[in-house]
Amino acid sequence: MNFKRKERGKKLKYFLLGTVAVALIGSIVWLLVTKLEGQAPMIALNLDSEYIPAKIAIPVSIQDEKSGIRKVFASLIQDGREVTLANLTYGGNAAGDEKNRSQIDITLDVDVREKGLKEGEALLRIAAWDQSWRQWFTGNLAYIEKEIIIDSTPPRISALSRQHNLSQGGSGLAIYRLSEKCKKHGVQVGDNFFQGYPGYFESEDVYIAFFALSHEQGSSTEIALFARDRAGNEGRSGLPHYIQNRNFPSENLNISNNFLRQVLPEFQSVQGLPVDKPLIEQFLYINKDLRVKNNETMLALHKNSDNRIYWEGGFIALPRAQRRAGFADHRAYMHNGNKIDEEVHLGVDLASLMHAPVPAANNGRIVFADWEGIYGNTVVIDHGFGLLSLYSHLSQITTRVGDMVSKGDIIGNTGMTGLAGGDHLHFSMIVGNVFVNPYEWWDATWIKNNITSKLETVSELVKK
Repeated sequence: MNFKRKERGKKLKYFLLGTVAVALIGSIVWLLVTKLEGQAPMIALNLDSEYIPAKIAIPVSIQDEKSGIRKVFASLIQDGREVTLANLTYGGNAAGDEKNRSQIDITLDVDVREKGLKEGEALLRIAAWDQSWRQWFTGNLAYIEKEIIIDSTPPRISALSRQHNLSQGGSGLAIYRLSEKCKKHGVQVGDNFFQGYPGYFESEDVYIAFFALSHEQGSSTEIALFARDRAGNEGRSGLPHYIQNRNFPSENLNISNNFLRQVLPEFQSVQGLPVDKPLIEQFLYINKDLRVKNNETMLALHKNSDNRIYWEGGFIALPRAQRRAGFADHRAYMHNGNKIDEEVHLGVDLASLMHAPVPAANNGRIVFADWEGIYGNTVVIDHGFGLLSLYSHLSQITTRVGDMVSKGDIIGNTGMTGLAGGDHLHFSMIVGNVFVNPYEWWDATWIKNNITSKLETVSELVKK
């Protein structure tokens, strides 16, 4: 009997010892995993450029998924002097803050004048500690440094080209000089901005920018040169100009059921087309919603324009062709005697023989050759510095993206693809993100007076 009691006592003793051992091992593992973990926090600095202006808010994000963030310190060092930007404590070391913070998002507010800093080089330093018991209970340390340049001086932008005579819906060329390299510069025309380009002149501080007025922008439109430097400072300058208002024709277009049955099958695979709706509703989707998308695609092509001038002299039109519709014609679409829609025609329609060969209007690089909604089979040529020409409704395309073409090279044939009622060529000129009047570019005298003469005059000034 005593023997059995002793055996039970031993078993209980071993059980208790085992339980204590498991708890002890578990505690040690917990300490190693949590309180003694060795992974430092991660610091993400959201700063686009090493250049900063006189005032800036710099976002910083610190993460530590294991033990949480204990402390964050940030400063700017210049000429041996350190200016504190942030000194924050979290968790058990901060009164009233017992939360284990795994992510901290802060903003470093830099005011150069208030902090007694000056223009020039400085060092941004950020350190973060976590709640680990490592390093004698101070925690794991994450530390980054970034060399920055304080720049509080706005860029100076000055016009080198003189008077700029423009018509509503027309084009222009500005030539200007910058006092420093800028990340954005060009011509502001109302709400539209036209990026400037380097590369035409040997002088690295001289730039050119083709710009334009849309068909809606008249004599009250404000035009100015604009520049934003790498630190975000902005500079502006006037651009001497004169704008002539224009009135554009209006016309009614009858949309028959026969026309709808003719053109709509080509659009059946277009995403969003309400194929289960009546024909007229499908047409309205194409004429309005799809038109917007197609125009956005065409106008975005200027973003990859080459910084050189490919074209020479006046642009050529489709030979032996008659004009069927003009630039900026206001169209009212009529169905069964009722106006169902209205749009503006942003090009010139030219009709010749059926499937007539279409020549490139001038030298350039093919940047688009595909089917594009209302335009059907379309080719777009980049002529350099944001100037492009567009050829649409083609029955076939005989060129490819990337091809270099010369003035007069055949790039396709006229047709009636897209939203076209008959065989013709829809021709557009594009400056930046604006459709412009092609007649100016067909006029060699206009080009000489408004484009090439300015380039020649400034070339003499800067010794190209």
